[in-house]
Amino acid sequence: MQEEGLKILEFLDEFAKKYKHIEFRDDYLETLQALNLSQTECIYVIDFSKNKMTFANGFESFVGYKDEKMSLGNYLEKIHPDDIDLVGRIGAATMEHTHSNPNNNKDNVLYISFRIRKSNNEYIKVLSQSSVFEIGQEGQMISSLVKVSDLSFIEDGEVVRYKFVAENLDQEAFKYKIYHSSKDLFTNRELDIIKEIAKGKSSQDIAESLEISKHTVATHRKKIMKKSGCHSAEELLKFCKRNGVL
Repeated sequence: MQEEGLKILEFLDEFAKKYKHIEFRDDYLETLQALNLSQTECIYVIDFSKNKMTFANGFESFVGYKDEKMSLGNYLEKIHPDDIDLVGRIGAATMEHTHSNPNNNKDNVLYISFRIRKSNNEYIKVLSQSSVFEIGQEGQMISSLVKVSDLSFIEDGEVVRYKFVAENLDQEAFKYKIYHSSKDLFTNRELDIIKEIAKGKSSQDIAESLEISKHTVATHRKKIMKKSGCHSAEELLKFCKRNGVL
């Protein structure tokens, strides 16, 4: 498994310790058997007390993997290598918010779009919709129901997008928690220049806009490329959009 997938499992292992005293009621799963799924969607349930996928349905017709073979680890392995880190950060921030706000979780919903690999090795864009499936006596989320749907007919871009709907959520603080490692990568002046690059401006145009010398712009651009590991403006803009800088 890729390193970022292992990090997610390690985070979930630590999270499970907080819920280890709670027993998941698998009789709830019977209600899911009656759901009618199309061939372009699947569902699964995560029990956070055990860090385990306890139910899976629709994977075979949708992406070509047998339901009985699916596990949380197997699922994470299917996520595109360029998407897995951000998907993990979004998931971790969501779970931390949920754990810190018991009794306000029943209507929480997390939407994330990312790329997943089918059994034929083709990547498609999907929308993952996670909602609370079971709540404990103290108001904590014990399990989550996740529905994954084909999004490729609408969007096939490389950027992971999300929307978290929850009570008492400070959206800016939540966004910073997810993206701070990328945002803090650049200085304020470098961020100004990145925004100008995104507008398609040349170094001369940027220099005039920011009232600095063209040489200073070139120096900043060199530092920006080194920090991001990019080699062109196109690569840089993809990096920044993928990591919430833009």
